[in-house]
Amino acid sequence: MKRVFLGTAAAMVLATPIATAEMNSPQASRHVLNLNDVEVTALIDDVSIITGYTFILHPDVRRTKVTVMSQAAMTTDEVFQVFLSTLRVNGFTAVPAGRGVYRILPEQMAIGEASLNASGANIFRTEVIRLNNFSAIEAAQMVKPLVDAQGQVIANARSNTLVVVDYASNMPRLREVVAGLDSSDRTKMETIALRNVPAVEMEGILSNLMSTREDGARTNFEVSASKSSNSIVVRGDELNVAQAIRVATELDETDPIQDSLRVIALKNSTAEDIVPILEKLSESMAAKSGPADDVSRQATIAHHEATNSLVISAPPESLLAMERVVDELDRRRAQVLVEAIIVEVSDDTARELGVEFLLSGTGESQIPFLSTSFSRSAPNLLALGGALIDPDVFGGTNPFTTPAVNSLLGLDGATVGGVGQSGDTLFGAVLTAVEKDTDSRILSKPFNMTLDNGTSELLVGQEVSIATGSVLSSDNSNPFQTVERQKVGVTLRVTPSISEDDTVQLDIYQEVSNIAGVVGEDATNPIFNKREITTQVLADNGEIIVLGGLIEQEDTVVNSKVPILGDIPVVGNLFKSEGKGQNRSNLMVFIKPTIVRNREEARSVTNRNYRYIRAEEMLRDADNGSSSLDTFIEEVLGDKPPMEE
Repeated sequence: MKRVFLGTAAAMVLATPIATAEMNSPQASRHVLNLNDVEVTALIDDVSIITGYTFILHPDVRRTKVTVMSQAAMTTDEVFQVFLSTLRVNGFTAVPAGRGVYRILPEQMAIGEASLNASGANIFRTEVIRLNNFSAIEAAQMVKPLVDAQGQVIANARSNTLVVVDYASNMPRLREVVAGLDSSDRTKMETIALRNVPAVEMEGILSNLMSTREDGARTNFEVSASKSSNSIVVRGDELNVAQAIRVATELDETDPIQDSLRVIALKNSTAEDIVPILEKLSESMAAKSGPADDVSRQATIAHHEATNSLVISAPPESLLAMERVVDELDRRRAQVLVEAIIVEVSDDTARELGVEFLLSGTGESQIPFLSTSFSRSAPNLLALGGALIDPDVFGGTNPFTTPAVNSLLGLDGATVGGVGQSGDTLFGAVLTAVEKDTDSRILSKPFNMTLDNGTSELLVGQEVSIATGSVLSSDNSNPFQTVERQKVGVTLRVTPSISEDDTVQLDIYQEVSNIAGVVGEDATNPIFNKREITTQVLADNGEIIVLGGLIEQEDTVVNSKVPILGDIPVVGNLFKSEGKGQNRSNLMVFIKPTIVRNREEARSVTNRNYRYIRAEEMLRDADNGSSSLDTFIEEVLGDKPPMEE
């Protein structure tokens, strides 16, 4: 075994101090490597000293011997590249593991750690190559022989891309080969005019036949249909385009006389609604063809309700036109989720202050009756004074006792006063003071989903019976009442119409109603509070706009007093009752339309609302740790809850 490690200025001797001195001198920046059949660890030792890098070795590396022969002096970077090439020849590679740190691994292990930004010709690198005009599956088969034995080429048919793992030095050649395969010069485009077969039908046939191979790989072939001209456009490799033209030509040679009947199954529309449109279209086409041909060119159109299908018998040219009309009318209609937010905030304040007094004689007393009483004040001082009268005066039962007790039970605020009797004299005085402050906030969010140009209505409330009349027979027997039922609650009725620029026109009827009370104490007919909006608005998709609102403030001042006495300064307060009230309400209605065109968007809005109601349930029952709503859907509907993954 021979091992030589020399500097350019002088030969390196065995003494360590001399070797160290030469490496630190200016001439030590160039090196000569001569190793003959030595263990690879010796080479790694020398390279580590020259470059200052740290190397971590796989156990298999130690069993390898290498030979490196060099006569010309090399820089430090050139020494490192020679080292990487030596590893590559012997089936190993260096994988960066940090700043100045490399792991020496067998090539097959290093493949899985190749990075996208690796530098150095002898280091494994990963690249993603996208193809626009050529099949990635076919490209992978053609490129595979050019890749290193330990390299890999993976094709993704869905995205039509190649993932290549190979030494960085080989990547430019692979990219050049793939670019040549993907060149647009290899792609051909042709237009095929059809006479008998509908373009949409031919598009489906060629797409299924030519777009995939037997192994499921994607081919370089595309086809598009033009309904207006009943033509197809094919694009792809010259061979694929030629095959598509041959197939389309053969299929289009069908005798028009034998191809005059179609059964069209509808996906989104109702067959019964389409029939009148096609009948008018048939009459128009027959009239244009001339009177002599009216009978022979008149189409026969029927529908099969059970399968929602159209059955059409017509001349070939009329049949193709009708198919195009049906295809346009049978498109999937977009839906609109309409969400309304109703906010009502009110603030009611009231303040009352009043004084009542009573003076009256009983029995043979000559004291006159004198009292003040105000309807807004409580308690009923007259009832309280009457309750003190001896029951024997009324034959054993005092009729004022019950009204006096009820008057005390209905007190609000503060009441100060007293009622008494001295001999045959009754007297009493009461001071009442009350202040009320009521804040309320009502929030509701009715929402519904409806088809474009469809009408939907949502009602959350009750039906209240209202008496409209009563009838008695001639002998006043068998009485009965006639009633009318009125809906009370939150109502949202909407008809959306989607324009081409995703603007939504909404015909909206919004109502919020409730029962406020009855007409009078002895009446049964209720009084309803109702706030309603009937309007047409335009809103962008997902935009929140205000529909309308009402800001209302009502100030009330009610004064009751004894004439003249109530106007006396200071003392006049004993002869009057004063009440002040303020009622302020703010009602706003907002609307938000969301266009739902496909399954993904429908799933998204469903998941959003499901998550909200599920969170409400979990918040109310935090100790349970699970959702009964999830369990109900899984057990009753047999499906997973609509939650996003």
